[in-house]
Amino acid sequence: MNKPDALSLKKFILYLSSKSLTLQSVEPTDSDELKELKELDKKGLAKVTVIDTTASFITYKSMLRKFIDDFSNSDCVLSEIADRSQHSYNLIQIYASNISLRKHGLTPEQYQQLAHEEDLILEDYEKPSRK
Repeated sequence: MNKPDALSLKKFILYLSSKSLTLQSVEPTDSDELKELKELDKKGLAKVTVIDTTASFITYKSMLRKFIDDFSNSDCVLSEIADRSQHSYNLIQIYASNISLRKHGLTPEQYQQLAHEEDLILEDYEKPSRK
């Protein structure tokens, strides 16, 4: 029985942007994905997740700490962020399961409510924690 090589049990992330194309191999996220990759390897197939990195948004620096905390220290599958771009009323949803981002248009009132709620949450992330 042939033993799979190191790359065959990894998935590939293809990052697309207007200026570059990057392919990165990454470890499976859990035992179910490892099983899936083993089955694909038997068929000579690979799993590729495509990420379009042309999307961008503006947020507070402390939101990045909250975002990391959401996905590394909890069972969070979705992180929502108010886009702080000028003249923009958008809700950004970042999904952990498929590493994707969606941008939703909001009314100015919905945006103000979201931004206010986010500001309250971000108070806990203003200073880096020392763990």
